[in-house]
Amino acid sequence: MSKVFEKLIFKQIEEYIEPFLSKHLTGFRKNHNTQNSLLYMLEKWKESLDQKKVIGAIYMDLSKAFDTLHHDLLISKLDAYGFSYSALTYIKSYLSNRSQRVNVNNNFSSWQNIKTGVPQGSILGPLLFNIYLNDIFTFLSSSFLANYADDTTLYSIHTNYKIMETTLRENFSQIKIWFYENFMQINPSKCHYMCLGQSKEKHDFILDDITKLELTHEHEMLGVIIDSNLKFDSHINTLCKKVGKKLNALTRVSQFLQPIQKQLLYNSFIKSQFSYCPLIWMFCSNYSNNLINKLHERALRMISGNYTSTFQELLNDNNETTIHVRNTHLLLIEIFKFVNELSPEIMNEIFKLKENTYHLRNPRELFATKKSTIKFGIDTISYKATQLWQNLPHFMKNVPSLAIFKNSITHLEINSSQCRLCKTYIKNLGYID
Repeated sequence: MSKVFEKLIFKQIEEYIEPFLSKHLTGFRKNHNTQNSLLYMLEKWKESLDQKKVIGAIYMDLSKAFDTLHHDLLISKLDAYGFSYSALTYIKSYLSNRSQRVNVNNNFSSWQNIKTGVPQGSILGPLLFNIYLNDIFTFLSSSFLANYADDTTLYSIHTNYKIMETTLRENFSQIKIWFYENFMQINPSKCHYMCLGQSKEKHDFILDDITKLELTHEHEMLGVIIDSNLKFDSHINTLCKKVGKKLNALTRVSQFLQPIQKQLLYNSFIKSQFSYCPLIWMFCSNYSNNLINKLHERALRMISGNYTSTFQELLNDNNETTIHVRNTHLLLIEIFKFVNELSPEIMNEIFKLKENTYHLRNPRELFATKKSTIKFGIDTISYKATQLWQNLPHFMKNVPSLAIFKNSITHLEINSSQCRLCKTYIKNLGYID
């Protein structure tokens, strides 16, 4: 019964609090996911690197974030957001009079009252955590914050390394004060510092007389390994190793399986591995793309038993596309959602609509800024999205629903001239059409 009441209260609180929540708060919210948070941050990084700027980022680790929420402070924040007295009393009652004990080798401790934190496994817990964390975004003066649940990254951007470093240090001090005043604690030993850009002054980041963060060249954030060159070779290499192990195990037992069983296992354990945050790493290097294609080809040969056809013939026989083409389709779906106001507000920082002063037959077109480089300019989601959407047939742009668009996009042939990964690359020769 408690879950029923929680769900009813959740709907009321969510409907009321949604306009107050920051667009950068992407955890535990409808239509939001980890890809939104990472995409906004990385597109901003690429835009800055395209302009020859320097970026400094501190990946922060919070100690038991969900268990440290102070109940009285949470109620005070709800009061500041305009919750009524009866609503505050209800939530206070929901959090109060809970107790827990510890079991070690069938020896139980005495029951102790829980004074902080939200109930684990509850429906209201994540929403209350979002409300508790929401005002952190108002404390920053000149840096940026990427957040998903308790995973928080602070970063600063400037043309000068020393100014960037000073700004980042000042804003990190502000964030530390906020965490301290909100009874949350940063674990310095698990914080990492990364610097991106062409600056020759890169070195370890000194926070104060005691704490120093070592310069790292790659860090795993929200399940994606981000390197200082934004190539994602390490992430894809790790991903392909996992897929390779699963594929080897599946190959060993494939002779005992029916075709429908092999297809099911292939979809569940092989193909699904490339479905997590695909827009983040879709413009990877040719080496990484070839690595993915080789595994894809091996998997298709295993489920079909066909060891003579080419990779393209295998794709046609199994009614599939390459992983990169599938990712391109997913990008078009994200654009359709943005154009039709179905995507979260944070996506408005990535895609921009053209502002037309006169009537056009199809006014829903994307705006593209000028780019200086290929790696950090042309090979970005925001720039490629403009090209893809511009070349999409008008009737597809105007379909009445997202479901119809998803169904029609699977049959779309991508123009190879729009992307270097769709072209054939020959070593020591280059790209060919």
